[in-house]
Amino acid sequence: MKISSKRPWMQLGYTVTIIGATLFGFQSSLTSAQPPQPKLVKEDDQSHHFFERGLRQLRNRNYQGAIAEFNQAIQFDPKFVEAYSGRGFAHLQLGQLPQAKESYQQILRIDPTSASGYSGLALVHARLGDYEQSQEDTSRSASMLSRQTTRHLYQSELSLLELSLATAGKTPKSQLWQLIEQGYEKLNAQNYRGAVAIFSEAVKHAPDGSSRPFIDRGVAYFWLGDYRAAIEDFSAAIRANPYYIKAYDYRARAYQQMGRSQAAKADLDRAIALAQQFGNQSMYQELVARSQQARQ
Repeated sequence: MKISSKRPWMQLGYTVTIIGATLFGFQSSLTSAQPPQPKLVKEDDQSHHFFERGLRQLRNRNYQGAIAEFNQAIQFDPKFVEAYSGRGFAHLQLGQLPQAKESYQQILRIDPTSASGYSGLALVHARLGDYEQSQEDTSRSASMLSRQTTRHLYQSELSLLELSLATAGKTPKSQLWQLIEQGYEKLNAQNYRGAVAIFSEAVKHAPDGSSRPFIDRGVAYFWLGDYRAAIEDFSAAIRANPYYIKAYDYRARAYQQMGRSQAAKADLDRAIALAQQFGNQSMYQELVARSQQARQ
């Protein structure tokens, strides 16, 4: 079995775009001209109180505490979109992707034009490895920024937290991202040994719990023909993020190359189950088609 000619490493740019759009998109909503007679939102004192406490917990990276505070805010105001956004982000940081996705989807049930709902789903889909859907969600978020209410001040702070925590204080042009970009250049030039060396350096600079550099290096190892090393890196990515659909997909391909059909089937089945669980329809259909082809 071969990895598709549509090279998976070309998808990294989506992740960088998501993070940047989440930050700079909401910042621009503070500085750009606002439409006349903006919609004003009356704050409930109790919901506002608990929301502020939730933000403080996020700043301190106490995500369980933040979830508890945001839940209190939601009890007082079930339509408090920003509280759902904060709760979704806390779940995201804890690796609780089903709960995070539910919070962001609830935002869109309340307000289908909410930029924060789509930006949150973009982060979830990026963690799942569904970069095409992440890009689509990011584009929707960007197109809806001008419709934000006066509560966008809250959401702006949440988006700043998303950037700083998701990158552990690093900007997209930090040393880590520069290394990743250099690694992709090596991959595109089919210099797989050079890519492995650069991605190995990126692993050293990655925040704890990050799965991205392991996926990148695993792909380089795969194309180098070192399937055992590729499997080790894809396994490390799965340990960091057990919902990473693409990690299971790539590891299944590596297992198949080693003749380990049962392990490959188990990983492909897991990827299919996750894609179905999270409603990633295009990815689900692609994986099912590949599973059916493998059985023929």
